[in-house]
Amino acid sequence: MKVVTIGGGNGQSCTLRALKHFLPQVEITSVVSVSDSGGSSGILREKFNILPVGDLLRATLALSPYPYLELREIFYSNRFSEGELKGHNAGNLLLTFLYQQSGSWLKAVDGLSQILKVQGRVLPVTLDLTQLCAELENGLIVKGETNIDIPQYDCHLKKKRLWLDPPGKLLPQVEEAIREADFVILGSGDLYTSIIPSLLVEGMKEVMEKTQAKIIFIPNIANRETGETCGFCVGDYVSELHKYLPRPVDGLIVQDEKIKPNLAHFELKKWTPVGIDQGNWRQGYNVTFHDLYAKDEAGMDWQQLVEPLGKIMELK
Repeated sequence: MKVVTIGGGNGQSCTLRALKHFLPQVEITSVVSVSDSGGSSGILREKFNILPVGDLLRATLALSPYPYLELREIFYSNRFSEGELKGHNAGNLLLTFLYQQSGSWLKAVDGLSQILKVQGRVLPVTLDLTQLCAELENGLIVKGETNIDIPQYDCHLKKKRLWLDPPGKLLPQVEEAIREADFVILGSGDLYTSIIPSLLVEGMKEVMEKTQAKIIFIPNIANRETGETCGFCVGDYVSELHKYLPRPVDGLIVQDEKIKPNLAHFELKKWTPVGIDQGNWRQGYNVTFHDLYAKDEAGMDWQQLVEPLGKIMELK
């Protein structure tokens, strides 16, 4: 069975870690958004005119058989504290080095994948440098993934439209993977800055329309209080996603509304739980409800994703 994930950041890493449970029954391809403009990735992007590397790194770490938390500590979380390298981590620098040495992003990511014995494949959605842009309902144009993700505007303003400048061309290997997939999983992760950017790449609409794969969407279970989806409920996630998909999703994995979160954990991060509303999404799609909350912190537990993914894919 061939499974493709589309997204980026911690959300996609969570999904990938859950999918590893089904190896070797599944062949996993991680398609990663490359519109990131902030932090270490943004600095390296500007300095070397390269793709942002952070989300490619996180997906690669998630698909390694080595302990994820240890890998994350070594390659991602620990950062230089001073000098020219302040704010950078070993993984971002290593991927940048591998790209400069090989001249190819595919060779660079495959090289890191070989080092970490990755069980699957990680692909950037495009090799073109693009910038995510959004027009708000008041006419304001916001440019840059970070500026959309961490709003300096009223986060309750609706996003009228999103686009990439330039649009970028879909990587042929991504097109092939989606065309041959049995399942395409969107999320979890930030809707506007991790999932939708990949759907905006030139050629993605056509391949998503033609694929015979079942499309599964995992909406986030938490919103940042002043983030890109502040105040969103599940219905908002579904309706916004469908503005950029050429066909409806086939299924949803949604937090079980009967399970209440530990609000103290959410308040520490200034997050709010995503509302489980009574919208049309309940009738229109195959919805799998499951407790996805992590027990000791705010956010989603990858282990909690295993059961609903197995149910949908009919795997154990």
